[in-house]
Amino acid sequence: MRNYVVLFVAAVSFPLAVHGNINTIKPTAFVALKKGSEQYTGVCKASFNHCGEDTKVWKAKGQEDIFYLIEPTLEMIKFRKKNGDYIREGQWKIANKNNDENAVNEDLTKDNVYIYPALYPLSKTKQAIAVVTKWQALYSGGSREEEYADFIMLNDDGSSQVAFKEILFSSKAMIRACFTAEEYAKTSHCHDEDWSLLNLKFIDEGKEYYSWKFITKSYTWPAFVEKAPTQAKITERVAYPFQ
Repeated sequence: MRNYVVLFVAAVSFPLAVHGNINTIKPTAFVALKKGSEQYTGVCKASFNHCGEDTKVWKAKGQEDIFYLIEPTLEMIKFRKKNGDYIREGQWKIANKNNDENAVNEDLTKDNVYIYPALYPLSKTKQAIAVVTKWQALYSGGSREEEYADFIMLNDDGSSQVAFKEILFSSKAMIRACFTAEEYAKTSHCHDEDWSLLNLKFIDEGKEYYSWKFITKSYTWPAFVEKAPTQAKITERVAYPFQ
């Protein structure tokens, strides 16, 4: 079992870079394509009908000609649209090395492993994806969920390397605090809740790779009180890839 100081982190829609100045280095978000759309169909045909029921096709935000097909088997294919054709430019099959022995807590059960739809900058020319393992536990009147990510560099030859391993990516916890009709009648907030928001900042120090700053804002919202006074606790750490 891994030894961790556990943070309860609310799921975030996209862990973005912190905006500090005009030269901020940011990830590339993916935009989901609707099944049956012209672009979705074009990518699927170019993949030789690789698309299945759970296949997702994404467009790279801000790049009108770049598309990614992602399979639940952790396979990812990159396409570029040129002169109306979708040309394959890269393909990666990520090995799922996580297993139940990696659980942060014996109460948690592995629920899913997936590729998060984004690219994270490692350098001016190298990018990484987040392969996320989701763990969860359901309680009577509550639940707990934690996600840990391996940030994996994608190489042009189809190989990949782990840049950062087992990073707390997102999680949340909610525990019931009301047990009687009188308690439910007194308040609309009958759970103790904890969550945090993960942000990433990428720092160019003139080295081979960017340094990554992991910034976590943690919150605690006790039952029976208003949410407004909730204050964030911020923790930060800087790490260099492949160390």
